[in-house]
Amino acid sequence: MQLKDSNSKPSTNNAVDTIQEWLVNQIATQLSIKAQTIKVTEPLTRYGLDSIDSVTIVGELEDWLDAELPPTLLWDYPTIEKASQYLVNEVGVTPAETTTAEPATNQPKQEAPKEKAWGGLWNKISGS
Repeated sequence: MQLKDSNSKPSTNNAVDTIQEWLVNQIATQLSIKAQTIKVTEPLTRYGLDSIDSVTIVGELEDWLDAELPPTLLWDYPTIEKASQYLVNEVGVTPAETTTAEPATNQPKQEAPKEKAWGGLWNKISGS
């Protein structure tokens, strides 16, 4: 798994790397594939990511970052590398906002937003 982007500014590397790691883990879980097989420079469609999966992951990413994101984020920026760089450079996510690659599950604030995300809506519709 490639997590480094040598073109990023040193001050943004931590945030880019953390977002990339989070996206790799979420995509691997969503698509039931091994995280180690995902390369951040490969188009996400290579792994079978479809529009429903994409919107679900973006909804979870919104909850994790507490930021409003375009539902088409992973289509507009079709690699993990490009999406992560966009989030840091254009949305302004900072290393302080991305201290861990996984959202904390023991905090009630993290549990509640799941139902607000597209993933929560999709789970209600599909009965998952």
